[in-house]
Amino acid sequence: MWTFVLMAVAVVGSRAQSQAGTLLVTYSGYEYYKVQASGPMTSANVKFTCEAAGYLTPCPGDGSCDYTTPDCVQTGLTDCGHPMGDLARALCANSVGNCPALDGTYIYMGDWSNGDACGVEYDHYCAHGGSHVDRFALCAAQAVDGDECINANCQNGATCQDGVNSYTCL
Repeated sequence: MWTFVLMAVAVVGSRAQSQAGTLLVTYSGYEYYKVQASGPMTSANVKFTCEAAGYLTPCPGDGSCDYTTPDCVQTGLTDCGHPMGDLARALCANSVGNCPALDGTYIYMGDWSNGDACGVEYDHYCAHGGSHVDRFALCAAQAVDGDECINANCQNGATCQDGVNSYTCL
């Protein structure tokens, strides 16, 4: 049995070219992007920035999180007490304040601190967005998984079985 893993470069590349932002990580079935915002980093501005770029606004946690509202989308993030903590562990194998890739990035926080978004500024975690301008919004899009068997090169009469970003020749 041969297993081939395909790089998602073509899928990510085409999405990155058609929408704004920098892909940070794929986590829990969603791609998370860092998108340039304009103005104060409030939750309303994070939501506006994500929607204007064609992305979803991820909630900071699941339905039990106090900062999850109908204005954001539950994408599988669960660390409500440390928003973006799930992503920091996936990206940097570290805490949010020790993940340089998230520096300057703000996440939507419904009903938190006078409408501010929660962000990372250098090693300071959960900076109040109203005090910072022109930083980055954390946005999301559902991950795309195509049929890798279309271009599979199975040999000796093997049959292709499609997987998640991979295929197996049986």
